[in-house]
Amino acid sequence: MAIHKLADWELEDEPYILIAIHSTLEPYRMAYLLNKHLLKSFSRCTKDQDIVEPAYTANYPVYKYFDQEQNAPLYLIPNKYWGTATHQPITSSLFDNNESIKVKTVLIKEYGTVDFLLKIEKEEDVFPLKKMINSIGEIPQVISVYQIDTFKIKQQDYLIFE
Repeated sequence: MAIHKLADWELEDEPYILIAIHSTLEPYRMAYLLNKHLLKSFSRCTKDQDIVEPAYTANYPVYKYFDQEQNAPLYLIPNKYWGTATHQPITSSLFDNNESIKVKTVLIKEYGTVDFLLKIEKEEDVFPLKKMINSIGEIPQVISVYQIDTFKIKQQDYLIFE
């Protein structure tokens, strides 16, 4: 059987904007506040972002909104979330504890202090980014908000939601 290879074939990256949000809220509460203050309608996706690492497995909830005016999907995802440890401690006592151990995980390790990520699948030149950042910053429960440099992220495949 012949083997065929594609020479000089590169996958073109889709442009996107990533916004960091610092807040102590739960993900569903942050989605609610973005809906209220930005007049959007983020809703939770049926499929979570599953990250399987050797030490843990984490299921990050993903909230999606499609902006008809800008023709761009927006995704809200927590950067910090609880995962389940894959290695259970071996105990041979009378009362074995079969509860799963919860581990605090970080989706994008380069930005470990960020609480939420807002991904906008649109070019920065054609999206009203400053207006959105200012609107998010006016939410009382948001500590700070700013744009993230996407070139510093090593694990960009964690940000593919479909």
